[in-house]
Amino acid sequence: MNVTLRGRVQQILDMMIEEGYANTKSEAIRLAILDFGEKRVNEGLLVKGKLDLIDNEIRGGRRRVLNTRQALGIYAKHVK
Repeated sequence: MNVTLRGRVQQILDMMIEEGYANTKSEAIRLAILDFGEKRVNEGLLVKGKLDLIDNEIRGGRRRVLNTRQALGIYAKHVK
């Protein structure tokens, strides 16, 4: 696969090599993809953990769930 990089992306790639984070452009690109993947996966795990916590609070009666009318309050009259 051939990839053409220009501008800021090329500067960052060159900087990764100059500062010793990677030995080649291919290695720098692999590192960047892995870093992106780890951040996205970790974000997904954090979201899942928070949603699980909320579900447990609802089941335990420590968190209330509102229906549409309750959530909208005085604006409920505008919803059909």
